[in-house]
Amino acid sequence: MESMSDLLKTNKRIEQNNERIYQQLIQHPKITALINDKEKPLTASMIRNDMITLKHYADQPTECEVDSDGNCISHPDGYVINIDIREGRANMYYTPCPVKERQDAFRRKENLIQSYHVPKDIKNATFDTIFIDGDSNRNPLIRKAIQVTKDIASGDNYRGLYVHGEFGIGKSYILGCIANELKEKSVSSMIVYVPEILRDLKAGFRDGTTDEKYRTFKEAEVLILDDLGAEDVTPWARDEIITSLLHHRMVQNKPTFISSNYSISDLEYRYSITKENGREETKARRMTERIRALCEEFELKGKNYRTK
Repeated sequence: MESMSDLLKTNKRIEQNNERIYQQLIQHPKITALINDKEKPLTASMIRNDMITLKHYADQPTECEVDSDGNCISHPDGYVINIDIREGRANMYYTPCPVKERQDAFRRKENLIQSYHVPKDIKNATFDTIFIDGDSNRNPLIRKAIQVTKDIASGDNYRGLYVHGEFGIGKSYILGCIANELKEKSVSSMIVYVPEILRDLKAGFRDGTTDEKYRTFKEAEVLILDDLGAEDVTPWARDEIITSLLHHRMVQNKPTFISSNYSISDLEYRYSITKENGREETKARRMTERIRALCEEFELKGKNYRTK
């Protein structure tokens, strides 16, 4: 058992240590800033009552030091301690450090683009890196696309673009640029490769996921359909999926962008004939009328970059 003399010595050491910490705290710039706060000043009694909390606050690094991977060394968990003076106590709460805030903002922005069966180079395409070819009419399309994304971001316009042209001239790349331009304006988008999505929806009949997948595409803030017309034309694809999807987006004023190898008129002819039902011009026209309502048509011209 500890003697009374030893106990008194221990208490004395604790008191001396507490006093030393107190004196360090009241001279620390972070603590003096709290003491001098005009609205909720930190008092001497608060410092003594919440000394451990305030020492944690004072001891944490002020600036973020970043490692080679971009992570914060100063705050490994990504959070900094803050002090809130409330009900006569110094209360501790946490907020993200600047590095974590930047990382979280980047992740949120990256998540603004969802893609399905779209190559990585298309998803990462930007107007800053696009190749400008003098033999192509990309320049006016780029200007138009940037203006349309500005209008969509400001709520002034819901009408997208229907970009058509020959194989390999960069239609899909333009769509990727549009998705990233929208991302920079904090507008979410979904870019999908039409032939594969139709296969996914058909496969979903087996596991009951068709409705959920279809609803995801239908309700996207901005929907980007890549290579419409490259799929096998069936009454189900035309009427139940594509026309229904376009009709919903037209009624809801949801921006939609489309790329195709076919002009809208040629697309109408392609969709008017199916193996199952033969010629059905009215149903094909019903689909293309919705495309025209949703999109401004633009024919992209230029070289086939895939043959280089």
